[in-house]
Amino acid sequence: MVKQINFNGIDRLYDAYSWRLTRRAKRVWRSGVVLTGKDNPNSERAQLENNIAKYTKRKYALAVQSGTDALYFALRAHSIGPGKKVMCPAYSFLSTATAIKRTRADIIFIDVDKDGQIGSLELKQKPDAVVYVNLFGNLAEYHRLSTYCKDNKIPLIEDAAQSFGAFYKKIPSGKLGDTSILSFSPTKNLPCFGNGGMVLTDNEYIADTIKSLRYHGVGKNLVPYGYNSVMSEDHCAQVNFLLSKYKKLQKKRQCVREWYEIELYKLGILLFKTQKDTISSNHKLVISVNNRDKLKEFLASKGIETQIHYKTILPYTEYFNSKELFPMATDISREALTLPLYPHLTKEEVLYVCNTIKDFYGV
Repeated sequence: MVKQINFNGIDRLYDAYSWRLTRRAKRVWRSGVVLTGKDNPNSERAQLENNIAKYTKRKYALAVQSGTDALYFALRAHSIGPGKKVMCPAYSFLSTATAIKRTRADIIFIDVDKDGQIGSLELKQKPDAVVYVNLFGNLAEYHRLSTYCKDNKIPLIEDAAQSFGAFYKKIPSGKLGDTSILSFSPTKNLPCFGNGGMVLTDNEYIADTIKSLRYHGVGKNLVPYGYNSVMSEDHCAQVNFLLSKYKKLQKKRQCVREWYEIELYKLGILLFKTQKDTISSNHKLVISVNNRDKLKEFLASKGIETQIHYKTILPYTEYFNSKELFPMATDISREALTLPLYPHLTKEEVLYVCNTIKDFYGV
């Protein structure tokens, strides 16, 4: 009998905490206050913002409708728009680049290193901002990036959508930029059963601008126009609860990764790793292999769902059609395969995945 191992484990997360999650959602629904545009210190959103700000050691945390909106608003708050230039990695999820494109700024794509993190910035033209991504939950070289931005007096924006729970020395991801953004989509380590995002900053002006942008332009800092990008109260309640369990869930996720590492090492397969002096959030478990597409098909035939992150690098998508060469990003995109990784995977299932890979290569 073929086992079925889904790529995303949010269904198992719900099973583990179903009545507690449902109880909190029902409490919101019964209150009649399911969406709050203006600030309300007693709301689930306000509690979530306070909790995340405390966790990330930030002065301000502003919840919005998605991680994509969070990145767009962060750019807007830093006055990024037409005529400006923004650096970002060539290898990331589509929203990293499209959020910049949405501001109508020009994008300077940067090739990545062997672990998929943004590479050297020095040989490119000076930008007006740098957006970097802690890919797969692993941290990029924060000191190098922050030094470059300080020397050039431009903002560093941390896309921490995949790295909540990671640390650079004792500094949490979410504080590794002038402004940082999070995502609470169902694929993330700290998800909600819907969508949501957050902007993190220590700058009061930036925080006030985000408040105006997320709610129709209303607020201290008037903007030409705003948006309806408010995270719902029931989703905030879910994330508030899961945040209280986050340390436990992260320990389980780390344990699952270690099971993989032991077995894959026997096969000579190495994983993408985080930088020295950092702790990964272990958002994704990505391997680099030969015959990647055929391996993916073989695993699927055995009931194992995998994903490719990312089959087309950002500059080569239909949105940009760049002719520039990005050799490292291109190589990674041809060989990278992402295996299931979530807290409620069992050791038996991890062994099944690894043994199936072993069968494919005839090791």
